[in-house]
Amino acid sequence: MLARTSPGRCRQLAVLLMMVLLGMGQGLPVSAQRKVAAKTGGDEKTAANLVPVTVYRKFSEWVVSVGFTPDEKMLIAGSYESAKVFDLAEKKERSELKLGGYVPSVVATSDSRTVVTAAYQRVVLWDISTGKEIRSLTGHRGQVQAVAMSPSGDLLASGSDDGAIKLWQIDTGKEVLALAGHELPVTGLAFSPDGRRLASSSGNETRPTKAGEVVLWDVETGQVASKLGAGDKAVTGVAFSPDGKVLASGSYDETIHVFDATSGQVIRTLEGHSRPITAVVFSPDGSRIASSAGGRFNGKNTAKLWDVATGKEVATFEAHDGPVTCLAISPSGKWLATGSRDKTVMLWDVSKFTTREVAKADAKATATDNVAVTATEAAAQADKPVAATKELKAGIIGLDTSHAIAFTKTLNAATPKPEVAGCRIVAAYPKGSPDIKSSVERVPDYIEQMKKLNVDIVDSIDELVKRVDVVFLETNDGRPHLEQVLPVLKAGKPVFIDKPIAGSLADAITIFEAAKKHKVPLFSSSSLRFGKNTLAVRGGSLGKVTRCETSSPASLEATHPDLFWYGIHGVESLFTVMGTGCQSVTRGKTADGMIEVTGKWAGDRVGIFREGKGYTGKASGEKGESPVGSYDGYDPLVTEIVKFFRTGIPPVTEAETLEIYAYMEAADESKRQNGVSVTLESVMAKAREAAKAK
Repeated sequence: MLARTSPGRCRQLAVLLMMVLLGMGQGLPVSAQRKVAAKTGGDEKTAANLVPVTVYRKFSEWVVSVGFTPDEKMLIAGSYESAKVFDLAEKKERSELKLGGYVPSVVATSDSRTVVTAAYQRVVLWDISTGKEIRSLTGHRGQVQAVAMSPSGDLLASGSDDGAIKLWQIDTGKEVLALAGHELPVTGLAFSPDGRRLASSSGNETRPTKAGEVVLWDVETGQVASKLGAGDKAVTGVAFSPDGKVLASGSYDETIHVFDATSGQVIRTLEGHSRPITAVVFSPDGSRIASSAGGRFNGKNTAKLWDVATGKEVATFEAHDGPVTCLAISPSGKWLATGSRDKTVMLWDVSKFTTREVAKADAKATATDNVAVTATEAAAQADKPVAATKELKAGIIGLDTSHAIAFTKTLNAATPKPEVAGCRIVAAYPKGSPDIKSSVERVPDYIEQMKKLNVDIVDSIDELVKRVDVVFLETNDGRPHLEQVLPVLKAGKPVFIDKPIAGSLADAITIFEAAKKHKVPLFSSSSLRFGKNTLAVRGGSLGKVTRCETSSPASLEATHPDLFWYGIHGVESLFTVMGTGCQSVTRGKTADGMIEVTGKWAGDRVGIFREGKGYTGKASGEKGESPVGSYDGYDPLVTEIVKFFRTGIPPVTEAETLEIYAYMEAADESKRQNGVSVTLESVMAKAREAAKAK
């Protein structure tokens, strides 16, 4: 009796037989031979890495959704009656989230600790480390088909078969807005990078020839901003580019429409799939669009990568034996995950295709229309090293802090560490704090040190931004940061703002609003955030953290709120562990007269910062206790900054940064009121009013 062989297996055997007959594999490296042998199908347009790195097979039914956690440690896949969470490093299942019916959409919160799943008439939030349900959001009258997180991490959008879209506060589960306008089921959702717009797509798979639509919504008002024509068939998904300038949608007409997100005009239409498009996403650097296809019609089950600038097909991934229903690209752009009706998820390494340098090379290749390569060519090239990434020219504003010297020594080293290679400090604007003695006295010596590190000293910030691609705002004094960052944002240069982000909470809010206006990514952080033991707890080593206590030096500066100047280090460690959700703080003193601030988080969780001589702390969670708050040097921070400069993805969200500064400002308010409890909401409201005036 012969065992049944799948169509995909037949194709693979045919390719193997042809290789044997024609000697295709001879003369190639063993690894390259394997890549050729594993290619299924026979389409000559194929990726240089033909074999999925990992295949996850533990599904009893179709896989209909996939997603990565922002920290890129976990892969989530939705199927029938459950979603599975896989550890990417260990290549094994971490937890299973039990649901009823199919799970057509999944997304992780910005802190990578919570998974959000779509379900029938509800949205469910889960603790990623335990697989336990946190809360259920109800109100939809049909199957929820799509969920999306806002860039700030504080809003969740959900869209349903009933045509309705709802916005929820992620920390409370409270419904904020209900958006009504679609006549057909909502099939996809995507926030713009500035969080001000929400794109939605609609269509009905039971009536695929009925035209769907793409709608842009104003998130603040809930009103329709514009409607985009996306063909005469059902629209299956929608995605914003990382800079917010381009929008892409997929359709049952087997094409991808690429729009100018401002005018709504179609820039181009991508054609090449032979089945309905099921999903579209952008790569983190914006150079690529990834798409998947499959369905009831004839044709191949594929995922493809397209060059955004030229519209040319870059690569095709064809290994699934069933329609490819979903796909996702990891935050760094390294991994592509595809899910299929063949009950598998495949993980592909697409790093060779998702950098701007590759995109530029592809653009040049259009003259010969030879963007994609044949299987044989790909195999021959498979073991060649990847071309070096373009060097980033970085500038520094403010030479009144030791950070400027330390960061430059790391980046401008003769042989820099691989994780920071290709980013050099080339220019610096030295002026910082004219009325803080310690800062003024440092500048002359630091100028000389920077010159020895081959850094040019310039006379203005305007001159600096002309010379560089990215900026470190290092001025020790937070008060001039708003004024100093504005020309950087207007020039469109990504910027890291060292602690404190500003001299007041109102200025911090204004800085983020300015970044949104100019569509420029930025973030701020203390180096203490990236201590190994602190990150381990944030990553779930203790499960849910119920209590955390951290300490650090907290020397004061009369021009700043008390903790802004140096206490920020210990507070940053505290929030790295606790995450957002702090509701109120009370300030007091320790037995020896040092600062002590107690914060109350939602769910009866407690976080305490104390002034101390060193950098220490302890966290308590479901799985025990662990030390946190250690200082592990500047290099982990510099590594994250360089990664941010290359991807445009901040490692710390706006919401978390502002909550940190609200915590510290509320501590000062509590001090002024003799130790009463002060809500973060009250200081945020006051600061937002002040920010509007700015």
